[in-house]
Amino acid sequence: MIIHSYDFKVRDEHRASFNRLSKLVFGIDFEAWYQKGAWDDRYNCHSIVANNQIIANVSVSKMDMVINGESKRALQIGTVMTQPEHRGKGLSKQLMEYVLESYEDTCDLFYLFANSTVLEFYPKFGFTTLPEHKFYLNLSFQPKNNLDFLDKLDVSNEKHWNLIKQMLVSRKPISKHFGIKNNEGLFQFYALNVFHECLYYSRTDDAIIVCKHDGELLHLYDVISDKQLDIEALVSRITTNQTKKVRFHFTPDQLLGKVYVEPFGKKEDVLFVRPVSDLGELPAFCIPKLAHA
Repeated sequence: MIIHSYDFKVRDEHRASFNRLSKLVFGIDFEAWYQKGAWDDRYNCHSIVANNQIIANVSVSKMDMVINGESKRALQIGTVMTQPEHRGKGLSKQLMEYVLESYEDTCDLFYLFANSTVLEFYPKFGFTTLPEHKFYLNLSFQPKNNLDFLDKLDVSNEKHWNLIKQMLVSRKPISKHFGIKNNEGLFQFYALNVFHECLYYSRTDDAIIVCKHDGELLHLYDVISDKQLDIEALVSRITTNQTKKVRFHFTPDQLLGKVYVEPFGKKEDVLFVRPVSDLGELPAFCIPKLAHA
């Protein structure tokens, strides 16, 4: 029997079963996300149940993707998982076929990220790989060295959490070449579970910045703003004397003439796409990190 998230997410027993499976397979738990009210109707699970336990699941995240300035209806497939004792029975195949058939007429493309252990699984359903790229900027300016304009955000602070939710609603996509819209719930999941130590509010920019310093390298994951910001100027303010290079975990439109580009390595997840409509010619790009399901 296939059940859906709108059937089970409000049922404590089924939701607990889903969380046990996700912790077993991926080491992640959706409970805090649910309790915060961030599990919205854009994240839908399709699960197989046996003995009142969820034994297999395929989830769909609905969002809009901006590709070369055009808005596309995108469905990202994720949280593909099966209880170990039920693997090899074709349950993931059954769910994938169900999802693809159910949503085919509602989107312009399906996409997903897969690790090296399952690269042969998704081509069976019409998916092909697309190469992503890493964007780096070598610093040629003197950092400001005054980070007083940055306020550390605490997701357990109600005021901070409400600020995050408010700014997500009106944000502009980080890139017109390859950006994402309407993924508020997914960002909140990352804020709660992955990047809670990397969230800052910039009073200068009226923006939320997701970044982390790693020695001489600054990782810039996302910038949440309702206007287009000068990314190079922002970078100059958030770097330090130690910073020599910045990696953008998205496509930095404004700096494409200044950054250098490298293909993703073998250790990074592979992007699979099944287009329903023509995507056109694609330049080097990186799907924003915080849009990965």
